[in-house]
Amino acid sequence: MSYFNKILLLLIYLIFNYSIADNNDIKINKIFSGIYFLNGVNEEPNAINQGAIANIAVIIGKKAVLVYDAGPSKSFALKLIKKIKSLTNAPIKYLIISHRHFDHAYGVEAFIEQGAKIYMDEREFKYFINEGPKINNLLIKNMGFNKNNINFDKILEKDITFLKSEKKINLGDRQVLISNLGEAHSKGDIIAYDYFSKTYIVGDFIFQGRAAAFSDANIHSWIKKIEQKLNLPWNYLIPGHGNIIDKKVGLNDTKNWLLFINKSIKKAITQGDMVSEVLDYEIPKNIRTLSMKKITLRQGLKRQIQLYKKKY
Repeated sequence: MSYFNKILLLLIYLIFNYSIADNNDIKINKIFSGIYFLNGVNEEPNAINQGAIANIAVIIGKKAVLVYDAGPSKSFALKLIKKIKSLTNAPIKYLIISHRHFDHAYGVEAFIEQGAKIYMDEREFKYFINEGPKINNLLIKNMGFNKNNINFDKILEKDITFLKSEKKINLGDRQVLISNLGEAHSKGDIIAYDYFSKTYIVGDFIFQGRAAAFSDANIHSWIKKIEQKLNLPWNYLIPGHGNIIDKKVGLNDTKNWLLFINKSIKKAITQGDMVSEVLDYEIPKNIRTLSMKKITLRQGLKRQIQLYKKKY
């Protein structure tokens, strides 16, 4: 087969899958009475998945619906909203944005149009507005994302309620606690807890089965908070990426990875090693099965080494 024909077939494949990704209905699974879970694909963002790689949770009460994270684009969020409305007549009153990263937050515009009350950390919102347009342009240019992902001009501070500590939200027949953990994976990670089902929804505070992204993290704080902040009794925990966790040992994917990162950065600084040399450090047995280790290290090490040099 000629090079031209190979390229042509690849383009046809991408266009076909692009169409599928754009037209498929949102698929969410019921995991407990009133709680639904959308499992993001476990891969890097690309033109086919359009960034739909993060988990999303929906809690349906008798009088209101709470959505945790908005997905990677307005078009995705509109499909999600349509799916939710097929499940209940209760209005979508609340949206929780766990943090600013595109796969969790770029669908927010659709929820503003729905009139939902949107909770987010104030510092995360500032970064979202200031850095978001540049990041979105990179996603369009380098990863083939749609050009109409998000219109930052339509996302105003007045549309966002900044959560400073915690708040209980009444959905009619169930209460949900939302809490701002402060610095961990981001400058302000917001998690949720459904009292009725004893379910935590934690965004990228916890990853399951894959290496946790750490470019914007406070690694020391993150490790401590994994040990301290999930202190309510829980049966299920919905992470930002990966499968639902039902045992505390499932938290070790994130904790052990962060301990390795912390140790590796300190070693690199002490020995004067370059990022390329850190990538050759031996991976401990307890995290070898995690996916996306190398690419996550490449994305985060340079920035974190600089931060460690300033802090420690």
